[in-house]
Amino acid sequence: MAKRVMEWVARIGRSGNSLALRLPPAIVAQLKLKAGDPIVVTVRGDTFNVRRVRSRRKWSESELLEGVTPLMCGPDLVPDRAGKELL
Repeated sequence: MAKRVMEWVARIGRSGNSLALRLPPAIVAQLKLKAGDPIVVTVRGDTFNVRRVRSRRKWSESELLEGVTPLMCGPDLVPDRAGKELL
């Protein structure tokens, strides 16, 4: 699927002590942004690029430990030795 190229003229506004750039709804929809989403801003010379941060998958504990057996772990993680000091 080809990505749409959009260009628009906007004015920098003020938001408290900072400056702000408002994004039109079409761009918000294309980038699937919502309030509070993290973005990355890259500045090169007199140009800046804004892109949304790709979300990372959150793995569950069971997914992370799938296939791990006590033999794969060190002796301090073997369940029957819990509470005993290893020398």
